[in-house]
Amino acid sequence: MTANERPISQTRAFFSPIGRLRMLAGDPALDFANTLHWREGVEVDFLPDYRALNDWSVPARLLREDERCILVDIARVHPQDAHAAHRAAIALRNAWRQNLAQRIGSWSLYSPESKQAAPLAPLLTSALGDPRLLISPTAGASEKEPHVLFLPVARVALAIASLELIPGDRKLGRCEGDPCGGFFLNNSRSKPRRWCSMDSCGNRAKVRGFRSRFVAGEVKDRDR
Repeated sequence: MTANERPISQTRAFFSPIGRLRMLAGDPALDFANTLHWREGVEVDFLPDYRALNDWSVPARLLREDERCILVDIARVHPQDAHAAHRAAIALRNAWRQNLAQRIGSWSLYSPESKQAAPLAPLLTSALGDPRLLISPTAGASEKEPHVLFLPVARVALAIASLELIPGDRKLGRCEGDPCGGFFLNNSRSKPRRWCSMDSCGNRAKVRGFRSRFVAGEVKDRDR
């Protein structure tokens, strides 16, 4: 059973002040890309600040709750460093989304077209460049160690690098809902997955299709 086939109650989600964002992509790297999300025809950013990035990382399984609490305390003391970490995360997200969008036609994550994609590698290298974030990053962390605030960025970068660099039979899909365009891993065993979720974009597409057919039928009836 894939993420979009699970009951709604079993789907992981980020509950933010602007609403719920379900994690339907099948991989945290793609869930990160989808934090810039279309809702009711408007593009919504679910990571408007560092606190949101920090909170989102827990249901994304990139941070533990105890790590999140430590980062909250450090961010209060070092708001400028927290802001810098947030900017780094958004820059990484923008490059990652562009990278994905440029090769969506191949339907393959492991593709030669990646060489023509956005300059993702320098951002990943920068995010993973601090060894202090890779070995017990919050052990004994205190308000005197603001570098720890970049931990969510490093974890996201690690997820992206894992998806990018480890070959596997993993197909990339993008929701056909207009204007959703959410990314996901297409693990469907029968027919290609077309929607981020059948109970949202899939149902809306079916309703639009029904209305179009209904209107077309009405016009034909009038012409008879």
